[in-house]
Amino acid sequence: MNPQLQNWQNFCEYHVGNWHGTWNKYSSSGKIIESFQCIRSFQVKEDGSQIKHQNHYTYNDGKKETKTFGPYNKPIMSCLFLDNSFSWGSQQVELEKSFGFETGFRYENRRVSLALIYNEHKKIERMTVISEYLDNLSEIQADNSLTQAICEGWTGTAKSMTPDYVVSSSVPTSWKGLEDLAENYLTWHLNDGLSVTGPRQLEPEKTFFLATDWLINSSILQRGIRFFAPSGFTHFTLEVFTNNS
Repeated sequence: MNPQLQNWQNFCEYHVGNWHGTWNKYSSSGKIIESFQCIRSFQVKEDGSQIKHQNHYTYNDGKKETKTFGPYNKPIMSCLFLDNSFSWGSQQVELEKSFGFETGFRYENRRVSLALIYNEHKKIERMTVISEYLDNLSEIQADNSLTQAICEGWTGTAKSMTPDYVVSSSVPTSWKGLEDLAENYLTWHLNDGLSVTGPRQLEPEKTFFLATDWLINSSILQRGIRFFAPSGFTHFTLEVFTNNS
């Protein structure tokens, strides 16, 4: 199948529907600064040629609003959909411009994502954790008692997708905690099993990566990594670690 068309098909398979979620915004120090509810609705046209996207927000003060995005016309998508994961965001570090990304995953009827924003000075400004459930906000409860320490010795596989949607073959990979992936990166372990690591400060024309982990349960962890060369974004890698003991 054409890589771009496969990307579209992955979106339709894993992400179409009404996703009821809680959005928690964090400061750069890891403190929650805002929380609200949102339904992200993705609906496919009957002939499969178009996707309608609307976000329905409900804030703590009772205010409600709806924002419409797209529509998205088959097979054009700016986001990468690699198996059950997705990632989109800035393509390169630019002077006097903010930089950000969102990476997420689906497992059964649950979906999570994390967005990280650097300000125009290339320092981390805020993070948003989104925890969603298909058609029902309370169907599954996250186990926030789990820590990444349980992942020692787990086995993993990895595959990558380039900006032009080409996907590599799956290869074995070894477990490392986020704090062990690079020196002088900042790491946060946030709610609903989500964690993220990235440079303390971005620099134009530098090589770096941004990694997001989702510890789903005591047997599965998924990791999405956005890689950047001096020329810009090069590829997105999905790693899946499991406990086979």
